[in-house]
Parts: sequence; structure tokens; C-alpha cells
Amino acid sequence: MKTFSDFSDQMEKMLHFQILPFWLQLIDREHGGYYGNVNGEGIIDTLGKKGVILHSRILWTFSEAYRRTKRPEYLAAADHAYSFLIQQALDREYGGLFWMLDGEGKPLELFKHSYNQAFGVYALSTYFLATGKKEALDYAMGLFNLLEQKWRDDKGYLEQLTRDFSPMSNGELSENGIIAERTMNTLLHIMEAYTVLYEASHNADVKKALTFSVRQLTREMYNASKQRLEVFFDRDLTSLLDLHSYGHDIEASWLIDRAVDVLGDAELKEMTSPVSKALYEHVIACAYTDRGVIYECHDGRDNTQRDWWVQAEAIVGIANDCMKYGNREDHLDKLYSLLDFLNSEIILPSGEWAWTTFEDGHHDTGRELAGPWKCPYHNGRMCMEIMSRFT
Repeated sequence: MKTFSDFSDQMEKMLHFQILPFWLQLIDREHGGYYGNVNGEGIIDTLGKKGVILHSRILWTFSEAYRRTKRPEYLAAADHAYSFLIQQALDREYGGLFWMLDGEGKPLELFKHSYNQAFGVYALSTYFLATGKKEALDYAMGLFNLLEQKWRDDKGYLEQLTRDFSPMSNGELSENGIIAERTMNTLLHIMEAYTVLYEASHNADVKKALTFSVRQLTREMYNASKQRLEVFFDRDLTSLLDLHSYGHDIEASWLIDRAVDVLGDAELKEMTSPVSKALYEHVIACAYTDRGVIYECHDGRDNTQRDWWVQAEAIVGIANDCMKYGNREDHLDKLYSLLDFLNSEIILPSGEWAWTTFEDGHHDTGRELAGPWKCPYHNGRMCMEIMSRFT
């Protein structure tokens, strides 16, 4: 018999016996941090570049796993990531986190990106909550202050700057032939980061910035007529592309709710709850299938590939909607359908997830299993969210 409790148990086993063991094997004892690249065939490049976002996400994952389970191996893994992030990824001269390090942990790409700083805030705040180390919270507050001083203006947050915070084209978070000066993706994860920082600090400035990010996301970036978040913008917040990112919208549906719950602002909740509900419902209507959730819609044409992180966010989104609105049997059926799809077509023998699965079921083996953007954050967070909601 299918139950929410059984589903949670399966998520717990997936976390402890598949996802986290894969990443524990990537600890680099010689040069610090974690090996930065595992190709689609599962071969580890011990000298591959080490993405700083990857390391922030690893730090967040093991910090949160230790916070929830108190398993000592997760604390050791988090400590290892923390040391690398602070000692090798932090720019001691200008401040902020570098974008990319080489395989030995030396700075390689020195520009600064708001998205990258946000994940630093997120990881360091969570590490503080897990360990009580005040130094980590101080570093998180330092990155927060930098984001507010160097990237924020009256419309939101800019994207990519040089090492010394001069203007620079946003090559890293633009795509589809356009260069965006602002992105929904960056603001979404600034909001996520500030949510945890506010939990950790109860700082009034963080509360104001978190409220600002929620309002900008749900007012300025939300397209009510299309029931979606626009993705890429110019400096004046004019949308640049007809793109519906199904994964980001269902991720936003629960991250918005989480942020507002942490703020405890009833008026803001009344304003944002219809937005988060509409985002969820529209993705389910447009992208949910009996074989996973499809990727995106560009210029009215669906891209039907199934990317790993979209499935993870869909599971959390469904669980979040279930807890808010009921219809529990329907939600449970969707959760188990996605789990069946993961087990049959996404999860590899190594325990890690293939990046992309196509309509015919084959994987894109040209995409890595670990890399600058491929990490244990989405699927690890999925497991822990379900464990906390349905246990």
C-alpha cells in the first residue's frame, strides 16, 4: 500500500545509500575540496576544475544532512567543504567568492557573480545552523553585505561583475542567444539564501532584503497572464525571451512559500500564495507526464527532455502543495509516479542521477555526473524536504 510515510522512508534510503555515498567518494584529500568533474561514464577527473558553486552546494548538502541526522561522516564532509571554501575560494583582497578554481584549488576564473555569492550565503548560513560556528555566520553576513552593496539597486540584483566589481557581461547565466542583465534564477536563489540567513541571524537588514526579493520575484518577474515567471531580463526588467522554465517555476512555488513562512508576514503571504499556487498548477498542467516532468517551453515549443533537477524540484513542489491544499491521494499518486520514473530511468548504478534523459529513454552521456553545475543539492534537498514533511 502506498503511503506518505513509506515514500519518506524511500527518500531517506535514497539519501543515505545512493546520493551522499557518491559524493563522499569525491573528497580530494590532496588539494582540498571535492573533485570537480565526473564525466557521464562515471570517470573521475582528479585534476578537473573546481566550481565554487559546486562546493557551496556540497557544503550546504552535508551541513543540512548533519543538521538533520547528526551522522558524524556528514559533519566531516561539511567541515572539509567549509575549509576549502573559506581558505581557497574566498577573495582576500577584494572580497567575495571566485567563480572557478583549478584542480589544485588555485583561483582560475576570478570574476564575481551574484548567483555564486548567494550560494555562499546559503551554504555558510546552513553550516552555522548545523555546527554553531559563529565564524561561518560572520562570513555569510559578509557576503550578504557585499551583495547588497555591489549588486543591488532599486529593481533587484545585477549579475556578473569583474573581480573588483566593475561591470561585466553576464555570460554565465545567459542562454538562447541573449545576454541578460538580470535573471529570475539569480533572484530566486538570493531569496532562498536570505531565507536561511534570516533563520540563522534574525537580522533586521536581512529581513528587509528578503522581503524585497520576494516582492520583486512575485510582482516584477511574475507574468500573471501566462502564470509563469519570466526568465531573462534587461536592466529595466523587460523580459527578453519567451521561455517557460518548468523546473524553476515549480521550485519557486515552494521556495516562495518557505520564504514567506520564515518572514511571518501575513500580508505578504496573502499576496504571494496565489502566485505560488498558480506556478505549481501551471507546471503540473503543462509539463507533468507519467514519465517525469519535461524541461521547458521556448517560443511555444516544448523541450521534452527530462533533466534530473527538474524531477527533484517537482517532487518537493507536489509535497508542498499537498501539505497546503490537500487532495492527498492525487498528490501521492504523482509522487510515486515520479519515484518510479527516477528508479527506472534517471538513477544510475552509482547512485547518482543522469543529467538528461530523452523521450526515448536514453541518457545524454556527454553531460557530466559531477561538475560546476551538477551537484547533490537538488536531489539531496528533495530527500530531506520529504523526510521533514512526511515523517
